[in-house]
Amino acid sequence: MKIIYSPQARDDLREIRDYITQVLKNPSAAKNVTDKIIKSTHLLSEQPHLGIDVAEKTGRATDYRCLFSGNYGVFYIPDNDKIEVIRILDLRTDYMRTIFSN
Repeated sequence: MKIIYSPQARDDLREIRDYITQVLKNPSAAKNVTDKIIKSTHLLSEQPHLGIDVAEKTGRATDYRCLFSGNYGVFYIPDNDKIEVIRILDLRTDYMRTIFSN
């Protein structure tokens, strides 16, 4: 199954990398974290329902699922022939507000 990253998800991944590299001054950790997120996301190509159902967890109507990768959540929508990654968010923030404010 093909994995497609939305432009916002690509920006999220870039912002995670940049924050860890520039603010935390740890480029090797930035690479490790982003590599782990990408590796976790690629598991979805074989197991598209690996993450949790966000609607079940929140009681809000949505097609989103969430795969956890360390401190980050990969929010995605499984489809018949593809996985669309919508956002990649830090789970230590108010990520549900971010997801449902769109």
